[in-house]
Amino acid sequence: MKYFTIFFLLYTTSVFSQVNSSSEKELLIDDLLDSLWVNPTSFFNSNETNWRLLCSNLHQVDRKKLNQVRVSIYAGNQAMVENESTSSEGILGSLNSNSHKKKLKKFRKKIEGDFTNKDLFPNNKIVLVEGDSWLEYPLFLHDITDNLMEQDNLAVYSIASGGDWAANMISGGEYLSDYLKFKPNVFIISGGGNDLLDEERLLNLISKEPIDEDAPFLKDYREYVVLRQNNKPVPMCNASYCPIEYHTFQDSLATFTSNIDGKNLEKIVNGRRYINKNFYRFLVTFKLEYKILFESLRKIDSVHFDSLKIITQGHDYAIPNSGKKFGVRLLLENGKWLKKPFENEGITDQYTQESIVMALIFDFNEMLIELGKEYHNISHVDVRGFTSFLEQYNHKKTGTYWYNELHPSNPVFAEISKTYVAIINNNISKERRVVSVIQYFKEHEE
Repeated sequence: MKYFTIFFLLYTTSVFSQVNSSSEKELLIDDLLDSLWVNPTSFFNSNETNWRLLCSNLHQVDRKKLNQVRVSIYAGNQAMVENESTSSEGILGSLNSNSHKKKLKKFRKKIEGDFTNKDLFPNNKIVLVEGDSWLEYPLFLHDITDNLMEQDNLAVYSIASGGDWAANMISGGEYLSDYLKFKPNVFIISGGGNDLLDEERLLNLISKEPIDEDAPFLKDYREYVVLRQNNKPVPMCNASYCPIEYHTFQDSLATFTSNIDGKNLEKIVNGRRYINKNFYRFLVTFKLEYKILFESLRKIDSVHFDSLKIITQGHDYAIPNSGKKFGVRLLLENGKWLKKPFENEGITDQYTQESIVMALIFDFNEMLIELGKEYHNISHVDVRGFTSFLEQYNHKKTGTYWYNELHPSNPVFAEISKTYVAIINNNISKERRVVSVIQYFKEHEE
């Protein structure tokens, strides 16, 4: 009886300790998510205590908790979170489905025979693609995935869907089963555009009352943009201040500024005046979703993950535009993602609209770049400014190479895809983890 009592006490103490520990961790996550709401930029950089705590308890962060944050970001509009994507519904769903079937047929045909025999074909690679309409525009455009599929040494399995949200991709988990099934050499992920802009979500991320243009913060933010564009080792700028470390580069700032596009710099800084705290809450939530995705790949096969090449991308500086285009685009609704939401918010000036989009896209890319620093096997394709650059290079009018507000046209996708191919085929140094498409294009002009 004595031994039973001792055993019972030890057992109940152990169970209570586990329950208590679990409860404490849940409370910790709740506190961290509260902190995310109050001070989202305390999660931006890898060395931030809040971010490190969140990552060390990642298994406690479930979809319900993330949805609570997103609902708050979108002004309590539960429908914006629950109806996470129309990528599998209606006409768009049918188009995505048909495109998936065609791509799957090509993939299966390609891997027949000896394609995966490394002795015979050491350069052949299987590529798993997950993402949005930059990777899967099911009709009219020859997107990035289409271009990659034309490479003889690449077998591309795509589960990307036009109109999809990052939140939907991760919660669906389709990439996990396909990752285990095909053991890809490369995993490409693109998302964020629909998460930001569907259902006029843009309105929740901007303010009609901008920061004063003489605010000291904007001077520091300007230096931050200059230094990040010059790949200097500075942390991400916070919502209302920039760390003093930036001034370490003060003596060389003029040189760094001369290395970048001055007009774009001023537009980004001007656009930052209109961005509210919700955007930075969105950025951290999105960063957390990507972290969950990467760690889920590591968890199911850590050995393969170590050799996997992961490629991320942000988007280009889109131009708000409601004008109709020629051909089939006369039938398409243009302006619904950017132009009309801006006008509904009372922001009608074209320069201001473009500035805000540039600031959003700039910091979105910087967040992905910052997350990539936590891994040895992530490269980032930086497409910022490339569409405009290619228009100038080919002496085209501004807007010529935009198919609609959010998607460039085929010549742009073709050039962007060359950067992907170079990364996949190890034609770019492993130390070059962020690859500017503009820079790669300049290096390989014919």
